[in-house]
Amino acid sequence: MPIALNVVLLILTCAYSVYILWQLAAWIFAPVYKPASDNFRTRVSLIIPCRNEEKNIGNCLASLLQQDYPSSLLEIIVADDHSEDRTAIICKEKLEKSKFSWKYVPVGEILSGKKKAIESGINASSGELIIITDADCTTNKNWVSSIVSLYEEKNYQMICGPVAIVTEKNFCENFQALEFTGLSLLAGAGIFSGTPLICNGANLAYTRSAFEKVNGFEDISDSPSGDDTLLLFKINKQFPEQIGYTKSAESIVLTQAQPGWGSLLQQRIRWASKGFRSKNQLNSLISILVFVTNLLLLVCSICSLVYFSFNLVFILSIIVKFTTDFLLLTCGTNFFKRHQLLFYFLASEIVTMFYVSWVGLVANFSRYHWKGRDY
Repeated sequence: MPIALNVVLLILTCAYSVYILWQLAAWIFAPVYKPASDNFRTRVSLIIPCRNEEKNIGNCLASLLQQDYPSSLLEIIVADDHSEDRTAIICKEKLEKSKFSWKYVPVGEILSGKKKAIESGINASSGELIIITDADCTTNKNWVSSIVSLYEEKNYQMICGPVAIVTEKNFCENFQALEFTGLSLLAGAGIFSGTPLICNGANLAYTRSAFEKVNGFEDISDSPSGDDTLLLFKINKQFPEQIGYTKSAESIVLTQAQPGWGSLLQQRIRWASKGFRSKNQLNSLISILVFVTNLLLLVCSICSLVYFSFNLVFILSIIVKFTTDFLLLTCGTNFFKRHQLLFYFLASEIVTMFYVSWVGLVANFSRYHWKGRDY
């Protein structure tokens, strides 16, 4: 048994590293995007789905109201999923000062979720290009312009963008910030390599026609999550090679970390729960590869205390994986100009083995709590 585990661990670690290095090469060789023009002609509907976001929605709208995009071509729509706090009041106070046209749209269905909120926003919108962000996010003034510039230049049906965590105060939040640099890089790299596997709904755009062509969230509405990645798979299947990524500092969306390990695990379980619904074989394969690699490293770290024969292979596997991850995260922190996060690299790698193993084991069997609701 120890020999078999040694062999499996080495094979999985090498496969994991090959995948990461392939994606890293795709990212490095993709040029940084520079907007070609500011003579815009696209009507844009910017939709913010929200629920109980009184602490964040004000800052979010303040940043969106500073967009330098032509006011005649941009509308802002807040789709409120049955907020029970002061979200609605704060939204209307902020939006009444807007130079852009705006709508506050209450979601009709009870226990509707984020997808229904987005659908309600889209139904109330008039734009050719739909841009989505979350209520706990902020952007710079060129965010919309950078997305539309790429859209008008390449005519993509979907455009994904980078997301970074800011204002981290402790190890848990720094861990999330470091992880996000890698996730954003892998999201872009997947698109650049022609194998889009993940994206983030906090920074996402797609055409109205593409959303209608794939019947929106039909067939994926049973999952509370997946308004981003599952929709990515549907659009990519219908419109192959028509997915873009804004590799640009102006396109970065800033968000907040989860405040503690409990809420972080709840969020990650929610993300992972859509795994069996992806119907994307490569996504499933990579998800299993990441989960099993981390789980086996954790198991073998324990076995190495008992079986001396584990030591050499375990140490070699750790070196290979940690080196690959360090290259990935170094590149990610370079893009986001967050080099200080690498200080937490070693501790984060150890935590990752535990939390990926745990989330992978319970994601499709455990209930979780999110936005005041149980799923």
